[in-house]
Amino acid sequence: MSFSSDVKGELARLSPAKKCCMLAEIAGFLRVSGSIRITGGSFAIVATTESAAVARHLKVLIETYFRNKVDLAIGGSLRPGSQGKKGRNTYYISISPEEKSMQILRETGMVLIREGDDYFSDGIYQPIVKSKCCKRSYLRGMFLSCGTMSDPRKSYHLEFVLDKEQTASDLKRLIGSFDDLSASVAKRGDNYVVYMKKAAYISDMLGIIGAGSSVLELESIRVNKSMHGEIMRILNCDNANVDRTLKAAEEQRAWLVRIAADETGRMPEADEITDPLSDFWTKGLRYLPAPLKEAAYLRLYKPEASLTEIGESLSPPVGKAAISKRFAKLRALAEGTGDEDHR
Repeated sequence: MSFSSDVKGELARLSPAKKCCMLAEIAGFLRVSGSIRITGGSFAIVATTESAAVARHLKVLIETYFRNKVDLAIGGSLRPGSQGKKGRNTYYISISPEEKSMQILRETGMVLIREGDDYFSDGIYQPIVKSKCCKRSYLRGMFLSCGTMSDPRKSYHLEFVLDKEQTASDLKRLIGSFDDLSASVAKRGDNYVVYMKKAAYISDMLGIIGAGSSVLELESIRVNKSMHGEIMRILNCDNANVDRTLKAAEEQRAWLVRIAADETGRMPEADEITDPLSDFWTKGLRYLPAPLKEAAYLRLYKPEASLTEIGESLSPPVGKAAISKRFAKLRALAEGTGDEDHR
């Protein structure tokens, strides 16, 4: 199962305690997934979902609130954004005129009256989302209807796919009514998508609609990803430091080779360059001042050590700045710009 399916499964197990919240959740679901059909001159409601748990949940919710009978059948989806994938069941929630379909349409704000005539409304029926608890329930119904969420292990993305621009605009405004929360709207084909990509916003949204377990899982994934990113940053930094240290050590040994070669009049043999006790080094570095000779031999004995480590190995130990000055003098001697009279 996908993360999105897990969230919907968790939400489908919730039962609103207040009647107003029950109605708001029903209204949120039907606003997107509900369609109106004319049967014998009267209106019937048909809503679809690809989740058996959501279908059962809405059936119980509607029957409990309106005290009617709701038919449930399995059959291609009319849900906005649905791709009608093979092998995936679509569940049809049907409410006939005899089972208060018109009353449901009126109470949920899908059918309103203007100048004495009924008309089908677009957008979110505002009287149904006046209180904060009803806003939460309405958003929960909307997510059960048309909400999807990517696996947070891969990316952070939560969206609602809607077929009406007014509904998308109203949903964006409803989400923005919660503190420190916002969403964006984009057009995708014939549909409108209300979405958010910030992990913090998605976590807040899941908490608002009541998916507490999913919030905990999301936050756990966020922490693990953050720790992994920090570890990789430290490792990359350490690797870069090691590379810089090794490069600097090679340059410093090259300076010592030039100093010793100038003194002995020859380049070292292959086995001499790695042996600090070879004639090449003992004769080539013999006239260096004691502080420089001590630093030079420590570099030969510790070819991979950092300047700080070499400074700490001196007797007495010196800081990085002091040892850097010694190697600066060795470089100057190697390049012929230092004090030639160092014997």
